[in-house]
Amino acid sequence: MAPDLDLTHGDPLDRLEHRLGFKRGYPPGVGRPIALLLTVAVLPLAVFAGIEGQLGALVRDPLVLGRLLLGLPLLQLARPPVAGSIARALKQCVFEATVARATRMRDSLLALALITVLAFGASLAGRQVAVLPFAGSWARTGERISLAGWWFVLVSLAVFDMVRLRWLWRILVWWRFLFGLSRVPLRLMPAHPDRAGGLGALGTVAPSLAMLVFGLTVNYGFDFRARILVGGAKLSSLVIPMAGIPILILVWMLAPMAFFMPQLFRARNRGRMDYGQLAARYTRRFDARWIDQREGPDAELLGTSDVQSLSDLANSYAVVDGMRPIPLTIGAVRPLVLAAAVGLLPALEAEIPLKELLLTVLRAMR
Repeated sequence: MAPDLDLTHGDPLDRLEHRLGFKRGYPPGVGRPIALLLTVAVLPLAVFAGIEGQLGALVRDPLVLGRLLLGLPLLQLARPPVAGSIARALKQCVFEATVARATRMRDSLLALALITVLAFGASLAGRQVAVLPFAGSWARTGERISLAGWWFVLVSLAVFDMVRLRWLWRILVWWRFLFGLSRVPLRLMPAHPDRAGGLGALGTVAPSLAMLVFGLTVNYGFDFRARILVGGAKLSSLVIPMAGIPILILVWMLAPMAFFMPQLFRARNRGRMDYGQLAARYTRRFDARWIDQREGPDAELLGTSDVQSLSDLANSYAVVDGMRPIPLTIGAVRPLVLAAAVGLLPALEAEIPLKELLLTVLRAMR
């Protein structure tokens, strides 16, 4: 039985969470991890803000909504669909050595240590400058940062960054796996109906990333909203980051499929030559029998299997000729693009009324 590559479970931190009882079973549910994250990141924040009479301002704050109340649960809810789609895809194309290398990379203690340092240490000063000025009144008491503000900077944002960086590392492990698989001399079938030589199963992973893309982009959508409502920025001044960040996220998710381009191009070229030669031999025989009639007296054309075989051969050549350069379809990418676009709606709604936004979307879909 081929080994499974599970990007979302089994790394050192996941095993620690199992030992401490925060996760149970395999695959573990997402309820306990979400409750734990919200307890650490949000509950003390709410208590401190409540003590200072700022609880209402806290729960309405775009930064808290985007990163903590929506972002953390969404990034946890993204785990089951990603794990399931990868497991189903690898049942059709897997090599044990490639899986083993990716698993070792997933289990790297050095990577976990680096993620922890980046989340809780290195970016602390940056958060005070880049994030806290756009928080609501709950984050400050006069000129000083409030208790809620300090917890938000030191713990809440660090927890969110930890979860986000772990996902970015998991996708990097997926890159490593696909790169290794693309270096194996695959026996691709040019006439495979998935038009990807038999690699189409890998493309089915893409739609399962939609929840992850939404969880990553929605926090930026609320960040931009805070910059507009609190910082006084204009939507027009944020066009470049609002377009660039979702594009970068989509590229990070989908770009590794390009590793298979060389093998797919070679398979398509080989298929065109092989099936072209087969078609030439068959059509010469077909013409000799039914057009030139050099192979004997007239035969009954109606009902003969020769015409159907010629049609089947034409269909097979069309499949070969239409092989895609990467194992992805437009339909597989569309949910990710939609998720990224929806994640930016909070920023757009800060200047454009929601009703007008919906009407614009409906008109574009016609």
